[in-house]
Amino acid sequence: MKDLWFFIKLFKPYKLWLLSGIFIAFLTSMASITLLTLSGWFITASAIAGLLAPDGVAVAFNFMQPAAEIRALAIIRTLGRYGERVVTHEATFRVLAEIRSWFFAKLIPLVPGRLAMKQSADLMHSLTQDIDALDALYLRLISPVLVALLGGGAVVFFIACYSVQISLLVFIMLLITAVLIPWLFNQLGSTGAKKITEQTAQFKVQQIEMLQSIAELNTFNAYTRFKKQLLATSEKLLSTQRNNNQLSALSTAITLFISQLAILITLLIAVSLFQQDRLSGAELVMLVFCVLAVFELVMPLAASMQMLAKTQAAAKRIRSITNLTAAITEPQQAQRIEHSGDISISKLCFRYSDQTDWVLNTIDLNIPFGSKVAIVGDSGAGKSTLLQLIMRFNQAQKGSIKIAGIDYKDLLSDHLLQQFAVLSQRTELFDATIKQNLLIAKPTANTVEIKQAITMAGLDKFISQLPQGINTWVGEQGAKVSGGEARRIALARVYLKNAPILLLDEPTEGLDRDTENEVLNALQKMAKDKTLIMVTHRQAGLRLVDKCYEIIDGRLLEKL
Repeated sequence: MKDLWFFIKLFKPYKLWLLSGIFIAFLTSMASITLLTLSGWFITASAIAGLLAPDGVAVAFNFMQPAAEIRALAIIRTLGRYGERVVTHEATFRVLAEIRSWFFAKLIPLVPGRLAMKQSADLMHSLTQDIDALDALYLRLISPVLVALLGGGAVVFFIACYSVQISLLVFIMLLITAVLIPWLFNQLGSTGAKKITEQTAQFKVQQIEMLQSIAELNTFNAYTRFKKQLLATSEKLLSTQRNNNQLSALSTAITLFISQLAILITLLIAVSLFQQDRLSGAELVMLVFCVLAVFELVMPLAASMQMLAKTQAAAKRIRSITNLTAAITEPQQAQRIEHSGDISISKLCFRYSDQTDWVLNTIDLNIPFGSKVAIVGDSGAGKSTLLQLIMRFNQAQKGSIKIAGIDYKDLLSDHLLQQFAVLSQRTELFDATIKQNLLIAKPTANTVEIKQAITMAGLDKFISQLPQGINTWVGEQGAKVSGGEARRIALARVYLKNAPILLLDEPTEGLDRDTENEVLNALQKMAKDKTLIMVTHRQAGLRLVDKCYEIIDGRLLEKL
């Protein structure tokens, strides 16, 4: 429950909206109960008045007042249901927006060091399905439970004015249907509900992975095998849902049985009181209808309590991500870099967990400002890891990194990253125009600066041939441009940022020889009067550097 309680506390800024929704829901429920009760009384009283009429002359009976009250209650119920829906859903949407914003804010310190431990598809499921599942916390749990408790209490008090016996009976039966049965079936179905949440997440993750890698699966003739795995997960999910639905149906059946039993006993007691002239015929019917209405009010609670387990599981999944320790520790009192300078790495040691070997072991490296350095090594040697540590995407367990004489521990990450322009191994393009993708590097860039970046990256000819020019949409992950053009867009971003230090992670990976030379020539121009640190395994890129270092068994050795 602690995970759910955490999210309940996030509701606090919208408590007026939430309380208003509960209040309107309560009024609507009371209007519905009163409408049914009054209708039963009115119909019965009217019938009795007609039956008692001597010689066809009607007994004096005020038909207009109860008829008007019934109509008024019907209008109140209709308006109340509309108002409840508007207010409760508005409150829920605001809370969900707040949770999404909070979730993103929690992810930022985890990027990318801690999030590397999580699948992107799993993160996407948490951002969508798990957060959306939290709307049940208010709409299907808090609001219905409070309304049922308040409404049930009001009805029990009203019935007590006519019969303490019936009131006590209804109270006991309500405890069974509104508390005991929901609690019992929550216990029985909690495991299944958690499984549904977990299996749904697994199923969604597998679907996303298949869509993202469908070309590779077809290439290796593995699509059929992965499809079987997806169907197996789907069958498990359906089986769990089937079992959960059976429990839900059983709880509904038991609740209906108890409610009908309560109505029957109420009728028997009421008839006895009628025979003793302690109740009129109209009051007898009114009490029966009142009992019927209140049990309809508490009927959804069993399903609500089963929803509790699903909501708990979703909350736990979200918290499992946001509770991850931040990849870096930001300083309380930060220093600022006035002028970029040397990068000094001293006795640096890093591993991804206490259970794994050291990826980097006692690394010492001094990179004077303006120098050009390459880092090479076998695949998995730790080249990209070292680059991430320089960008402070992860934090080393031992040793230190300094820039311009200032220790990284004394710098805010946002300020430190202003020193770097990065060209990653994989070019990340957003589903936007070329211009919008460029402005990521510098949102304030003017037309002249953008044109200079395009020219420097060798994009002139390519963009001039496009009907929409720089406003051409590149598609998701740059699907509408070639790998070479995507790399040039990334190069233009690097130039546009104009940072004093260039960090290159396999900058020519996947490019043909001609494109590789064009990219390297552009980088050589960009790196003038800047520090360049390049991770590569391709010999062509080494012409850009003054020194080359190799990582072997976690140690850094200078190559001659």
